[in-house]
Order: sequence, then structure tokens, then C-alpha cells
Amino acid sequence: MVTLTREETSDTSSVVAVRPRAVVVGIAGVVTLCVIVSAGELIAKNIQIGMMQLAPALVGVLFVLIAGNQLIGWLFPRLKLTPAEIAVAYILMIPAPMIASRGLMERWLPLLVGVNYYAPGNRWDVLFFPHIPQALVPWDVTKGARQDVAVWFYERLPGGVALPWREWVVPLLVWLVLILAVYAAFFCMTVILRRHWVEGEKLSFPLVQLPLEMMLQPQSFLRNRLMWAGFVVSFGLFLVNGLHQWMPSVPEVPLMFQLNPLFTERPWNQVSYWAIWISPAAIGFFYLMPTDLLFSFWLFYLLGKLQEAIAAAYSENIPFEHATFGAHVAYQGAGAFIMLALLTLYSARHHLKHVWRRAIGAVPADAGEAREMFSYRVAFWGLVASLLVILLWARYFGMTWQVALFHFGVYLFVQAIIMSRCTAEGGLLITEGCFTPMDIYTWGERQMLGARQLTLLSFLDGMHTRDLRGMLLTGLLDAQKVTEQARLRARKVLWLLVGGVLFAILVALVVQMWLPYRYGAINLYSYVYSSASIQFFRENAPFMGGVPTRREYPAGPLFTMIGALVCALLSYLRWRIAGFPLHPLGYAMAPSWGIVVFWFSMLAAWLIKMPIVHYGGMRTFRLLRPFFLGLIFGEFLSACMWSLIAWFWQLPTPTFPWP
Repeated sequence: MVTLTREETSDTSSVVAVRPRAVVVGIAGVVTLCVIVSAGELIAKNIQIGMMQLAPALVGVLFVLIAGNQLIGWLFPRLKLTPAEIAVAYILMIPAPMIASRGLMERWLPLLVGVNYYAPGNRWDVLFFPHIPQALVPWDVTKGARQDVAVWFYERLPGGVALPWREWVVPLLVWLVLILAVYAAFFCMTVILRRHWVEGEKLSFPLVQLPLEMMLQPQSFLRNRLMWAGFVVSFGLFLVNGLHQWMPSVPEVPLMFQLNPLFTERPWNQVSYWAIWISPAAIGFFYLMPTDLLFSFWLFYLLGKLQEAIAAAYSENIPFEHATFGAHVAYQGAGAFIMLALLTLYSARHHLKHVWRRAIGAVPADAGEAREMFSYRVAFWGLVASLLVILLWARYFGMTWQVALFHFGVYLFVQAIIMSRCTAEGGLLITEGCFTPMDIYTWGERQMLGARQLTLLSFLDGMHTRDLRGMLLTGLLDAQKVTEQARLRARKVLWLLVGGVLFAILVALVVQMWLPYRYGAINLYSYVYSSASIQFFRENAPFMGGVPTRREYPAGPLFTMIGALVCALLSYLRWRIAGFPLHPLGYAMAPSWGIVVFWFSMLAAWLIKMPIVHYGGMRTFRLLRPFFLGLIFGEFLSACMWSLIAWFWQLPTPTFPWP
């Protein structure tokens, strides 16, 4: 059990005393989150309370904890938790909703049995089964499709049959080696990146502002009338929409509008998915975002739609497998991602040089390093060791060294870094990209990889690089920010985070093994079990014969290069011209699902924030801030309430504007 004591850090800032009871509260919160996220998302289906980078379920549990703590403090003052103790419990809980949702469990378990269950009619038993390593799946790769362990997972266990843990033990342990190596790399990257982003670039970390306000100033937060005004607007909106589901006479406030049906003539009728989703919570978060980045997000999204229309006017607008944009826009996004990751590392070059010199023992530790979870030497060599384990794992199961290095290099040092940058600087709730590493490596000619590598990539792309929501690296960086603001000792908080990750994996694993075997996965959330789990087997099947096929989009390399050059130009102009309004991160993220969902909320937040800052200045901006925090709080608490209603009573719920 971790106990934090009052003492002085090397930079004279006090470390707040926290007793072990905070850890006990945090453990209870982890169990609660794993259960309600799993049941809420998989059984209730239409409210995703765990998959965002700040999960509504986490905010809901934090509110219950704070409100209960205030009541306990009134009745039994000696039992009341301090703000720092609540921060400790919160830090321990941060990984739980990510791991229980899209960050791990909702991808991991269905992935291992989906290919077997859906093999009939797809010839996957012929195409993939001979190339699947036995240690990776809980069914026998030599015995064909629809084996009992997969059928029972999707159609529920027969009466009197125990859950088949024995078949699952080996593949779970084998996959855990890779999962924990990736998580270890994330911990090391957190330590390496934090100081430059927090102290050097002073990123605002918008996603932790609401939890910090709730934890560190609970009384002023709960008594703020402006906050409650925002809460009433947001909570009341979803209350009315929920009541409409029960009583159609109650009017409904529409929050989603399809734009594609409005355009019936070419070229605009060739534009890919285009809709307006209105989210008060998103408007609240984006109010906290830097204005130039907010402007860039929605502007580049609309410019992407314009590009699609222009492409359709002069040629065929080719859809892209992994994005809701045409291929030329998606490839630009891929090029921008890679360039932006390189520029991000370049901007931190002096700090990274210091980390390297510390790793080889050329310079002593300074005061700033004492605020990290562990030393730069451990972080650097730990990252090297983690990457080596990842590459050895992939090589053992059939990848070549170069493909493994490219795949995981792009995942860790491009996708993960840019997604973390989006949350740390922009407060983006949904971390999602528009490409996979193999889209760049093969340029649409996947047959060059061979059947064995394509089979393994069908697992790995589904596991890591396709759906990036719930990425743990962003949660670890947010936990570091909370640690700093709550004045906790980072070296001891490390063990809270490690323990929270491991315990959440254990609890979520038990819950999400039990749910499908109890209810049948085909009766649960279909995206998780019948779409994402088999997506890459479906996409890679045409290339499994090794026969060259027509390249789907031969101009992919050209538009990838264009995306990289535009991103570099935008970065140069921001460096050379003070106040330049276009941000390269907005250009890179324009084709991603997060912007597809939130672009209109970004536009609304920009239209609100601009006159406030222009005419009222920063004083007015800060004065109105509690109202926008209330918008977030109201929508997230409403989502938790309706999810529980759907879970316990199977009643219809309103649609929440973050699919």
C-alpha cells in the first residue's frame, strides 16, 4: 500500500500528505468503472461512457465520490478525504475506463474468436487459419470454423457448461506480453515528453481542467451558480430527449443532422459522410482550447470536404478503407501525421538531447528530473527494452524485422505522439487517425507482405493502429498533470498508476469474459463483436493469395508527400509570422473521426469564444469558464444516468452526440 507523507521536494514545493485509505477508495473506483463501463457500453449499446479520453463514467464516479465526501465531512469530519487523497484515487482510476472500453478489452477478446466464428462464407478457414499461430487464439487452428469456444462466446454458454478458461489461458498470457510491453513504452514516453510539453511549451491539458476543479476546489465548484447554469442547460437537454423516448408527446431537441441528403447533384453528392453533431460537452471542452487550433480544426475539415467535391468533379472520388474521407484527403492526413511527429520531436530536440546525455551518464540529474515518475535513464533504456520485447514478439510470430519496426514505430512514435498532442494541447475527446502503418508501407499492395504477415497484421491492426480511442498514453500524461497540480510525489504516484493498470486489466478481463459467455456477443454491442473484431480479416482477405492486384489508389504516395509538405509549411509560417492563425495539428487531424464528429461543435465554440475574448478580454473568458465546465459536467453525468437506466431496466435512451 502506498503512503504519501509531507516532505519537501527538491524545488521546495510541498508534497501533500495522503493516507492509504485513498488507495482503497481508488481500488473500489476501478472495480466500479470496469463494471459500469463494460455493462453500459456492451449491454446498453448506444451510450459509450468509457471510450473517450476523458470518460463520462470517470467524471460520474468522481462526482459521486466528491459529493459523498462532502456529506461524510458534514456528518463525520474526521473521515473526510482531503483534496489530495481524492486526487490519488482519481489517478488510480484514470486507466480503468480506457482499459475496459476501446483502449483494450473491447478490441482484445473479440479479436481472438471473431475470425473463427465468422469464417463460414468468408473462406477464412482456408485463407487465414493455416497461418495463425496456435498460441494466439483459444481455439484449435487445425479443426475448422465455429468451434465451441467461439460459438459459446457469441451465442452464450449452454446450461451447465463452465466458462472455458482453460482454452483462454495461454493466448491471454501470450498477448499480455505484447500489451504490457506497449504500456511500459507508454510509461517511458510519458516521462520523456512531460517536461517539455508542460514546462517548455506550457500545453493547457484541457481534459483535466474539469476533474481538477472538482477535486481541488470541491466546495467552490459545487456552489458556483454559473457552473450549475451550464449543467442545467446540458443535463436538461438530454433529460428532455430521454423523456421523448418514453413519451413521444414530449418534444425532442435534435442533435444530429445528416448533410449528405441535402446534396443530390454531382459533385457534392459524391462527398463522403457529412453530418452535424451538437454536443454541449464538446463545446465546453473546445471553449478551453487555443483559438487558433480551434479555428484550424473546423476550417481544415471543411476544406477537406471541398477537396472531395473538386476531386469528384474531375475524376472518381475514391473512398478510403480507414477514413470517412476520400483517399486523397486521408493520405494527406497520413503525411501530415508523420511530418508533425517529426517536427514535434525536433522542437523538443534540446530536451531529448538532455535525456540522452542522462541515459549515458554524461550529465547529472537536475531538479526538474525529480518531478518525473522515474529517472530519464530508466525512461530511455526502458523504452529501448520495451521496443525490443515488442519486436521480438512480432518476429517470433512471423513478422520480418523491417515490417515490425515500421508497424510499431509508426504506432508508438507517430500515432501515439500525435494523439497525445491532440489531447494535451487541443482537448480532443476522441483520438483517432485516418490510416494504418501498412497503408503507407505497402501503398495499397498488401500482397507484398505475404500470407503469414497479413494474418498477424489482421490481429495487430485491430488491436492497436485502427481505432485509437482509449489510448493509454494520453491518460498517463493527464495523470502526470494531476500529480503536479495536486502536489503529489510523482515517484510514488507511479506505483499507483502501475497498480491501477494491472488491476483494471484483471477486473475488466473477468467482466468481459463473463458478459459474452453469459448473454452472447451477438446480443451485445455489434461494433465491438461483429465489426471491429473482423475488419482487417475482411480487408486483407483479397490479398491472401499472393497474386498482384490493382493498386486501389496509385496517387497515394503523391498525396502523402503533399500532406507532409503542407504540414511543414504551416509549421514554418507559425514560426516566422506572429499570430499566424492556421495550426498544422488542425490540418493533420482534419480527416480523423474525432473531427468528423466534433467539427460543428468546434465551429460553435469558436463563434462563442471569439467575441468573448475580443470584446471582454481574458477576464471575461475566465469569468464564463465555469458555465462551460457545467456544460461538460451536465452532459457526462446525464450519459452515466441514462446508461445505468438502460442497463438495469432496458429502457430506451437519448442519443448522445459522440458515436
